[in-house]
Amino acid sequence: MLIYRAQRDVDAFTELAKTGKPTALVEGELDPLGKIKRLSKPLIVVAHGDTWNMGHELLLTADIRIAAADARFGQDENTHGRFPGGGATVRFVREAGWANAMRYMLTGDHWGADEARRIGVVQEIAPDREKALARGIEIAERVAGCAPLGIRTTLASAHLAIDGAENAAYRELDAQYGALYRTNDFLEGRKAEAEGRLPIYVGN
Repeated sequence: MLIYRAQRDVDAFTELAKTGKPTALVEGELDPLGKIKRLSKPLIVVAHGDTWNMGHELLLTADIRIAAADARFGQDENTHGRFPGGGATVRFVREAGWANAMRYMLTGDHWGADEARRIGVVQEIAPDREKALARGIEIAERVAGCAPLGIRTTLASAHLAIDGAENAAYRELDAQYGALYRTNDFLEGRKAEAEGRLPIYVGN
Protein backbone atom coordinates (compact mmCIF):
# COMPACT_ATOMS: atom_id res chain seq x y z
CA MET A 1 0.00 0.00 0.00
CA LEU A 2 1.28 3.47 -0.90
CA ILE A 3 0.21 6.59 0.95
CA TYR A 4 1.08 9.71 -1.04
CA ARG A 5 0.52 13.36 -0.25
CA ALA A 6 0.51 15.57 -3.32
CA GLN A 7 1.97 19.02 -3.12
CA ARG A 8 3.71 20.91 -5.88
CA ASP A 9 5.87 23.96 -5.39
CA VAL A 10 4.91 26.02 -8.44
CA ASP A 11 7.94 28.30 -8.17
CA ALA A 12 10.35 25.36 -7.97
CA PHE A 13 8.62 23.68 -10.92
CA THR A 14 8.56 26.79 -13.14
CA GLU A 15 11.94 26.40 -14.87
CA LEU A 16 11.25 22.77 -15.78
CA ALA A 17 7.73 23.60 -16.96
CA LYS A 18 8.99 26.41 -19.21
CA THR A 19 10.97 23.89 -21.28
CA GLY A 20 7.74 22.19 -22.36
CA LYS A 21 9.60 18.87 -22.40
CA PRO A 22 8.09 15.72 -20.91
CA THR A 23 9.72 14.27 -17.82
CA ALA A 24 11.71 11.18 -18.71
CA LEU A 25 11.34 8.06 -16.60
CA VAL A 26 14.37 6.00 -15.59
CA GLU A 27 14.24 2.26 -15.05
CA GLY A 28 12.05 1.37 -12.10
CA GLU A 29 10.24 4.73 -11.87
CA LEU A 30 6.47 5.03 -12.04
CA ASP A 31 4.61 7.72 -13.92
CA PRO A 32 2.17 8.96 -11.23
CA LEU A 33 0.01 10.78 -13.79
CA GLY A 34 -0.07 7.92 -16.30
CA LYS A 35 0.78 10.18 -19.24
CA ILE A 36 3.77 8.14 -20.37
CA LYS A 37 3.20 4.67 -18.95
CA ARG A 38 0.08 3.14 -17.41
CA LEU A 39 0.15 1.15 -14.19
CA SER A 40 -0.28 -2.59 -14.67
CA LYS A 41 -2.11 -3.05 -11.37
CA PRO A 42 -5.35 -1.47 -10.10
CA LEU A 43 -4.99 1.82 -8.22
CA ILE A 44 -7.40 2.78 -5.45
CA VAL A 45 -7.14 6.31 -4.06
CA VAL A 46 -8.62 7.76 -0.88
CA ALA A 47 -8.99 11.55 -0.66
CA HIS A 48 -9.64 13.79 2.33
CA GLY A 49 -9.28 17.48 3.04
CA ASP A 50 -8.05 19.81 0.30
CA THR A 51 -7.54 17.80 -2.92
CA TRP A 52 -6.77 20.56 -5.39
CA ASN A 53 -4.98 20.81 -8.71
CA MET A 54 -2.19 18.19 -8.74
CA GLY A 55 -3.88 16.32 -5.89
CA HIS A 56 -7.08 16.09 -7.93
CA GLU A 57 -5.13 15.10 -11.05
CA LEU A 58 -3.52 12.24 -9.11
CA LEU A 59 -6.97 11.22 -7.83
CA LEU A 60 -8.22 11.04 -11.43
CA THR A 61 -5.54 8.49 -12.36
CA ALA A 62 -7.15 5.94 -10.00
CA ASP A 63 -9.37 3.07 -11.03
CA ILE A 64 -11.53 3.40 -7.88
CA ARG A 65 -11.84 6.54 -5.71
CA ILE A 66 -13.12 6.98 -2.15
CA ALA A 67 -13.59 10.39 -0.48
CA ALA A 68 -13.97 11.41 3.12
CA ALA A 69 -16.93 13.72 3.70
CA ASP A 70 -14.54 16.64 4.34
CA ALA A 71 -12.85 16.37 0.95
CA ARG A 72 -12.74 19.56 -1.11
CA PHE A 73 -11.76 19.29 -4.75
CA GLY A 74 -10.47 21.89 -7.18
CA GLN A 75 -8.82 22.54 -10.53
CA ASP A 76 -8.29 26.28 -10.18
CA GLU A 77 -5.13 26.70 -12.29
CA ASN A 78 -6.91 29.02 -14.74
CA THR A 79 -7.37 31.56 -11.94
CA HIS A 80 -3.55 31.61 -11.56
CA GLY A 81 -2.51 31.91 -15.22
CA ARG A 82 -1.91 28.18 -15.69
CA PHE A 83 -4.03 25.21 -16.78
CA PRO A 84 -4.53 21.62 -15.55
CA GLY A 85 -1.43 20.17 -17.22
CA GLY A 86 -1.30 16.84 -15.40
CA GLY A 87 -4.07 15.21 -17.40
CA ALA A 88 -7.30 16.59 -15.90
CA THR A 89 -8.25 18.12 -19.26
CA VAL A 90 -8.46 14.52 -20.47
CA ARG A 91 -9.48 12.47 -17.41
CA PHE A 92 -11.83 14.93 -15.71
CA VAL A 93 -13.78 15.34 -18.95
CA ARG A 94 -13.95 11.57 -19.40
CA GLU A 95 -15.03 10.86 -15.82
CA ALA A 96 -17.43 13.73 -15.17
CA GLY A 97 -18.62 14.62 -18.67
CA TRP A 98 -17.71 17.72 -20.66
CA ALA A 99 -19.95 20.33 -19.01
CA ASN A 100 -19.41 19.08 -15.45
CA ALA A 101 -15.63 19.21 -15.89
CA MET A 102 -15.65 22.57 -17.68
CA ARG A 103 -17.95 24.01 -15.00
CA TYR A 104 -15.07 23.70 -12.53
CA MET A 105 -11.94 23.94 -14.67
CA LEU A 106 -13.04 27.12 -16.47
CA THR A 107 -14.24 28.93 -13.33
CA GLY A 108 -11.72 27.62 -10.81
CA ASP A 109 -14.57 27.01 -8.33
CA HIS A 110 -14.07 24.23 -5.79
CA TRP A 111 -16.57 21.46 -4.96
CA GLY A 112 -17.26 18.99 -2.18
CA ALA A 113 -17.50 15.23 -1.81
CA ASP A 114 -21.23 15.04 -2.58
CA GLU A 115 -20.76 16.90 -5.86
CA ALA A 116 -17.73 14.74 -6.70
CA ARG A 117 -19.88 11.64 -6.30
CA ARG A 118 -22.75 13.16 -8.30
CA ILE A 119 -20.51 13.82 -11.29
CA GLY A 120 -18.75 10.44 -11.05
CA VAL A 121 -15.32 11.50 -9.82
CA VAL A 122 -15.61 9.43 -6.62
CA GLN A 123 -17.52 6.20 -6.16
CA GLU A 124 -18.10 6.30 -2.39
CA ILE A 125 -18.07 8.79 0.49
CA ALA A 126 -17.10 7.86 4.05
CA PRO A 127 -17.85 9.97 7.16
CA ASP A 128 -14.19 10.76 7.94
CA ARG A 129 -10.69 10.05 6.69
CA GLU A 130 -10.13 7.01 8.92
CA LYS A 131 -13.29 5.32 7.65
CA ALA A 132 -12.45 6.37 4.08
CA LEU A 133 -9.01 4.77 4.35
CA ALA A 134 -10.50 1.63 5.92
CA ARG A 135 -13.02 1.41 3.06
CA GLY A 136 -10.26 1.90 0.48
CA ILE A 137 -8.25 -0.92 2.04
CA GLU A 138 -11.34 -3.13 2.15
CA ILE A 139 -11.96 -2.62 -1.57
CA ALA A 140 -8.26 -3.18 -2.34
CA GLU A 141 -8.42 -6.50 -0.47
CA ARG A 142 -11.50 -7.49 -2.47
CA VAL A 143 -9.65 -6.74 -5.70
CA ALA A 144 -6.55 -8.59 -4.47
CA GLY A 145 -8.72 -11.63 -3.81
CA CYS A 146 -9.67 -11.88 -7.48
CA ALA A 147 -7.75 -13.74 -10.19
CA PRO A 148 -4.67 -11.62 -11.10
CA LEU A 149 -4.77 -12.49 -14.80
CA GLY A 150 -8.46 -11.58 -14.97
CA ILE A 151 -7.79 -8.23 -13.27
CA ARG A 152 -4.88 -7.47 -15.60
CA THR A 153 -6.91 -8.39 -18.68
CA THR A 154 -9.88 -6.30 -17.49
CA LEU A 155 -7.63 -3.24 -17.16
CA ALA A 156 -5.94 -3.91 -20.51
CA SER A 157 -9.25 -4.33 -22.32
CA ALA A 158 -10.70 -1.16 -20.81
CA HIS A 159 -7.57 0.81 -21.73
CA LEU A 160 -7.85 -0.38 -25.33
CA ALA A 161 -11.22 1.36 -25.48
CA ILE A 162 -9.96 4.75 -24.32
CA ASP A 163 -6.18 5.09 -24.67
CA GLY A 164 -6.00 5.60 -28.42
CA ALA A 165 -8.09 8.75 -28.32
CA GLU A 166 -6.39 10.08 -25.19
CA ASN A 167 -2.73 9.49 -25.99
CA ALA A 168 -2.55 12.34 -28.50
CA ALA A 169 -3.86 14.75 -25.87
CA TYR A 170 -1.32 13.53 -23.30
CA ARG A 171 1.53 14.03 -25.78
CA GLU A 172 0.62 17.72 -26.15
CA LEU A 173 0.24 18.53 -22.44
CA ASP A 174 3.87 19.31 -21.61
CA ALA A 175 4.31 21.67 -24.56
CA GLN A 176 1.01 23.41 -23.77
CA TYR A 177 1.95 23.71 -20.10
CA GLY A 178 5.39 25.07 -20.94
CA ALA A 179 3.93 27.68 -23.28
CA LEU A 180 1.65 29.03 -20.53
CA TYR A 181 4.53 29.22 -18.04
CA ARG A 182 6.31 31.58 -20.44
CA THR A 183 3.43 34.10 -20.61
CA ASN A 184 2.93 37.44 -18.89
CA ASP A 185 -0.37 36.12 -17.56
CA PHE A 186 1.45 33.36 -15.69
CA LEU A 187 3.84 35.90 -14.15
CA GLU A 188 0.89 38.11 -13.21
CA GLY A 189 -0.89 35.14 -11.63
CA ARG A 190 2.14 34.30 -9.46
CA LYS A 191 2.65 37.97 -8.50
CA ALA A 192 -1.02 38.47 -7.59
CA GLU A 193 -1.04 35.27 -5.54
CA ALA A 194 2.06 36.41 -3.61
CA GLU A 195 0.55 39.86 -3.04
CA GLY A 196 -2.87 38.53 -2.01
CA ARG A 197 -4.79 40.40 -4.71
CA LEU A 198 -6.88 39.59 -7.74
CA PRO A 199 -4.81 39.19 -10.91
CA ILE A 200 -5.23 41.43 -13.93
CA TYR A 201 -4.86 39.25 -17.02
CA VAL A 202 -4.28 40.69 -20.49
CA GLY A 203 -4.11 37.52 -22.59
CA ASN A 204 -0.43 37.36 -23.49
